[in-house]
Amino acid sequence: MALSDKEIWEKIKKSDIKSFESLFCRYHDRLCLYSNDLIRDEDVSEEIVNDVFLKIWDKRDQIQINTGIKPYLFRCVFNACIDYINLNHKITQHFDTEIDQIINELAGSDEDYIFSLLQSKEVEKDVLNAIDLLPKQCRIIFCLSRFELLTYNEISERLNISVNTVKTQISRALDSLRKKLVKYL
Repeated sequence: MALSDKEIWEKIKKSDIKSFESLFCRYHDRLCLYSNDLIRDEDVSEEIVNDVFLKIWDKRDQIQINTGIKPYLFRCVFNACIDYINLNHKITQHFDTEIDQIINELAGSDEDYIFSLLQSKEVEKDVLNAIDLLPKQCRIIFCLSRFELLTYNEISERLNISVNTVKTQISRALDSLRKKLVKYL
């Protein structure tokens, strides 16, 4: 006989990994579909759901669930998706502002202004394309580092990943950008 969600949650609070695996199997696929409806990216959606489960396991002794585990899981995934969407929107807005500032710095009173502006637009387009081609997590980590000026530790904490993962992703991003933007180097 299958255990109820409430019974499973009580066992999870006592660090029963088998019960946690049971909960994971029971809801993982449905949560991924729900997340994908919000994010429209299957890989990111699955990563979000896995992160939610990981956080629940890590904080199982601190979490108080009053509404039932199923609504709690869906609310956690919804919140994580909104955080992801907001983070991507913030990064995009910040990057647009940075590009505008670079273009404004290039503006001058000399006759080379028009040429500089056109050239900077080409560079901007190529840089944006190169960044867009980075894998999603790599792109997010790179943008947090370069445009929000977060340290590796801050990125690690914000995204709940290891500092080594951040270092590796930054290194991969820079290698990829160097290859794609070689004509400007």
